[in-house]
Amino acid sequence: MFNQYGVILVDPKRHPHVKAAAGQRFVDWLASPAGQQSIAEYRIGGEQLFFPNAPR
Repeated sequence: MFNQYGVILVDPKRHPHVKAAAGQRFVDWLASPAGQQSIAEYRIGGEQLFFPNAPR
């Protein structure tokens, strides 16, 4: 079974109350080598739960 996750930054023009800069930093981190490594290293009971696939 393939269950892909994604991330989308909320549009600050439509929702001016959001913390767009912080959200963008999170998106950038998720796609970075460090974020992708953190995703790959996340395990429960020794089993890898997520497999990163952000384009490099």
